[in-house]
Amino acid sequence: MSDAQEQVRGAAVRLAHAIGRRDVETIQRLLAPEFVHRTPGGGASGAPAFLQAIASIPGEILSVTLEAVEIDVAGDGALATGIQHARVRLEGRVVDDRRGFVDWFVLAGGEWRIRAAVELSPSDT
Repeated sequence: MSDAQEQVRGAAVRLAHAIGRRDVETIQRLLAPEFVHRTPGGGASGAPAFLQAIASIPGEILSVTLEAVEIDVAGDGALATGIQHARVRLEGRVVDDRRGFVDWFVLAGGEWRIRAAVELSPSDT
């Protein structure tokens, strides 16, 4: 794996761990200017709505990890794809949620930051 791929992978893992802690300050620092979050057929939202959605995840987040991560770097951009695996305790039971993701990272301020995130539903993985 190239240095750029390792750096993007590190940023993606930091993002997943920050989501698991509902650490919106760290997530904000990982977002590139004009960040957009998309869901197929669900439209787009910017950073404020994305951060609010993270803060509002119901239940107790037990873990958020990434699986099968692949990274393709092209100049100042990188495509990261894989499976996000979240475990959440909700109303006394543990929910295992695996869903595909497609994230576009860009070099911004000398760091790899996420510019666009596409969250796929569990049936899309």
